[in-house]
Amino acid sequence: MNQTTEHTNPLLAAGLPRFASVRPEHALPAIEQRLADYRALIERIEAGTEAPDYAGVVEAETLADNALAAVWSTISHLHSVTQTPDWREVYPACLEQLTRFHTERSLNRVLFEVYRSLRAREDFDRQPAAMRASIEHELAGFRLGGVDLPTEQRTRFAEISLRLSALGNRFGNHVLDATEAWSEHFSDVEQLAGLPPAELELLADMADRAGQSGWLANLSFPAYRAIITYADDRDLRERFHRAHVSRAADTGPQAGRFDNTPIVAEMLALRHEQARLLGFDSHAHMRLSRRMADTPEDVETFLLGLARRARDPAQGQLDELEAFAAGLGAEHPLAPWDLAYYSEKLREHALGINQQKLKPWFELETVFDGLFTVADELFGRRFTLQTDVETWHPDVRYYRVSDGSGETVAGLFLDLYARERKSGGAWMDVCRSRMVIAERTQLPVAYLTCNFAPPANDQPSLLTHDDVVTLFHEFGHCLHHLLTRVDLPGVGGISGVEWDAVELPSQLLEGWAWHQTALDRYARHVDSGEPLPPAWLKALKSDRQFHGALALLRQIEFALTDLRLHAGRAPDPVVVHRAVHEELAVVPMIDDNRFLMSFSHLFDGGYAAGYYSYLWAERLARDAFDWFGEQGLFRREAGAHLAREILSVGASRPMSESWQAFRGREARLEPLLDAYGIAA
Repeated sequence: MNQTTEHTNPLLAAGLPRFASVRPEHALPAIEQRLADYRALIERIEAGTEAPDYAGVVEAETLADNALAAVWSTISHLHSVTQTPDWREVYPACLEQLTRFHTERSLNRVLFEVYRSLRAREDFDRQPAAMRASIEHELAGFRLGGVDLPTEQRTRFAEISLRLSALGNRFGNHVLDATEAWSEHFSDVEQLAGLPPAELELLADMADRAGQSGWLANLSFPAYRAIITYADDRDLRERFHRAHVSRAADTGPQAGRFDNTPIVAEMLALRHEQARLLGFDSHAHMRLSRRMADTPEDVETFLLGLARRARDPAQGQLDELEAFAAGLGAEHPLAPWDLAYYSEKLREHALGINQQKLKPWFELETVFDGLFTVADELFGRRFTLQTDVETWHPDVRYYRVSDGSGETVAGLFLDLYARERKSGGAWMDVCRSRMVIAERTQLPVAYLTCNFAPPANDQPSLLTHDDVVTLFHEFGHCLHHLLTRVDLPGVGGISGVEWDAVELPSQLLEGWAWHQTALDRYARHVDSGEPLPPAWLKALKSDRQFHGALALLRQIEFALTDLRLHAGRAPDPVVVHRAVHEELAVVPMIDDNRFLMSFSHLFDGGYAAGYYSYLWAERLARDAFDWFGEQGLFRREAGAHLAREILSVGASRPMSESWQAFRGREARLEPLLDAYGIAA
């Protein structure tokens, strides 16, 4: 292989990614070069030419892994936000190379024994917490990677890992393609009666970007939400609902076109087989071996306990909704495509507000000022826009993060608006991790990506309050990464944190999107600058619990479906989902519902046997926010305590220890129930 250098490939350059220069053709050569460097290091460790100590092994591998991660994070990110045909072609090739390498490394018996020898050293317990945790995490990773298996089984384990990686990528491509391929065009605005002006502008902009006049709606979430929530035309809502819940499936208007059904079946079977090779009863048992929750049975007990508390209140909320809808002439019982529509009308009737009425108080720039105020007042971090950093799109911004002395300590990329060929949803990801090794320091940098409606017609971008909550949630993940004081990337920031605890900081920060003390700082009318009216502020607090039991039951349904799919031998996923729905839900579901075939969390993300993590971590987050209510929502000492005991320590110690250090007791369930308006 010809040597690739930073002079010929911008992906290999030091510092922040050179987005203006990176092209798809740079991706595979850069990955191959970093993998060659890493393999050469492993060969030296195996041969004994690298000192078999902490610096010669752990620190040397950390440097090699960090160099590889810098390349891969850029490729992975560009694939998510600019899904051109070229990026979609090169991404799976890079992913295959990366998966193959990590699989072969996890099966490397010599390297495993080197780490075991480090763990057995007499001075191990005197090493810094991050070093000890890093070695423990590596040893667990080797064991879960199949290193103890006989040769034949190790070969099969590696084959499964490669296949699962490829299938997950295909699953995600199918979801994106199905989301964008189905659409309806409207030439007469009367066809969209009921949609607020902002939603009409969104659909008009979609049509304009597609080179059409009028209005256009596909199955991307902003467009789907506009139709399903506001369209007076019931038939239109039904068409969109049926198309949305059957995306990438064998039913519905795109039946078989981007069908993920065989992919899901194969992934479930392979996950189960891989877990059994390692001696676990199921994939769920394997995944929970490194979580706060101990067993799938513990998780199911937790979820069913919540469901018992939520079901009667949820039924009452549905009965109220149906009675209200009947008063407006709706059919009984309500169909799935009626729920969001009448729920929004009931919300406005009961509370006097709706998401659209609130939008003028949540202008994007003002909300960001409030978001950064939280970071400054609680944690002493300031965010300053820096315009000389390369980005991948003109809308993207980069912020330098500094501490109280003005020293730069981190960085943040923001990509906030929806656009074509950009993956939907909102997420945080790692650009660079904090690393301090041998006098070399790398500062943490994060990506914060959303899909908000962009500014239109020279008007600023206005957010729904749901958007505000999403923004605070993802910013919480960013703070977890940016505030770390751990020097080894593998156990710093969000890396290595138990999956059912990693949502704690994000869900905790959502509290500042609801509390009056916080809202007073950034909920200002876009034209007048007036704060949110007191009556609306009161209504917003009630809105947080509006149909809360229904929302909670829906999340429990997703989590329990995921758990049961992965707790046994690959069952029919549609049958499992329907059985869980019938056991828990009070709302209807159509026969053609194939939601699982577009459930990217489970099949193109890290949440397999882990979707319960949202609720598990939310219990911690609600309890933690109660503590902030007692201490002071913007009290610097309270923020410092959170940063010291949870945010800054990453996975250098188990989250159970971090939680005890922060709260001094186990988390209570009552704050979680109260957040959903359910009596404890």
